[in-house]
Amino acid sequence: MIHECQEGHICFSKDDLNTCGMRGCNKSTVIISPIDIKWFYRVSETGLCINRNDLHKIIGDSNIPSEVKKEITKIFSHLL
Repeated sequence: MIHECQEGHICFSKDDLNTCGMRGCNKSTVIISPIDIKWFYRVSETGLCINRNDLHKIIGDSNIPSEVKKEITKIFSHLL
């Protein structure tokens, strides 16, 4: 699932997060997508958190598969 907290942290997690997974942030989260992008669990077994303002880095990273980038742009269409 994909969650977001009020601080603009986006968390990709296989668990339903009640609080943000970003280190040092304990804000509550909301689910912004039920889609589970399993590729992120290769980076970290429990998932990954990134600042909303840095999502474009996923799209620009040549190490991330195109299928993952397509899923991200479906959810975050403003990145196109």
